[in-house]
Amino acid sequence: MGSNENRRPGVDSRSGGKYVSSNSAATVVGPSIRHKSLLSELISAHRTARRPELVEVLEAYGLPVLGVPVWGVEFVEVAGDYYQPRHGGHAAIIIPVFQDGELIDLTATGPASRRTVIRMGIASMLGQEAIDRATDAGTHLQVFSDPIEWLRNRCSGAVVLDWQAARFALADVLAIACVSELLAKKLDNAMRQPARIPRLFVREGVTHAAA
Repeated sequence: MGSNENRRPGVDSRSGGKYVSSNSAATVVGPSIRHKSLLSELISAHRTARRPELVEVLEAYGLPVLGVPVWGVEFVEVAGDYYQPRHGGHAAIIIPVFQDGELIDLTATGPASRRTVIRMGIASMLGQEAIDRATDAGTHLQVFSDPIEWLRNRCSGAVVLDWQAARFALADVLAIACVSELLAKKLDNAMRQPARIPRLFVREGVTHAAA
């Protein structure tokens, strides 16, 4: 194990690029992150969620603290499908999205409305690891309605963040278990959307060099 001189408090490079929560504060685990601003926003939101005046309120939602990715609370301004932190904005639960161990996006979900928006517009699914496991094992995948339900169930499935991408992201899954009839209908509709195939043609007058 190398020297700790260049390591920030709470940072450990031995656990494959994931973020886990501890009893006190966020423990950030992993290699350097491409979107460092996302990391700082996530840590800030986590600290907000640990404020004494919020802890009891959040516990009423049944959100676990240990054994799940770091999550937090932020006040946000929503614009379409995206959000940005904004003092005096709407309170939202902030949950990170990872891909191959890298933090790529954040989700913001209203505790009452359960409307979910994303920060960067990169992520299309939450819970890619569960999708990969279900695909590789040939088992069913549990899909939840929103990130709050996903977190309450200890990240045991997936959440659709971009419905236009659902048919491609879930195409190889053997079976999908939905938490409600409404979600099942919405997912069925998304999976049946026809693929957009561009018109193909061969340009006239184009010559090809001999092999």
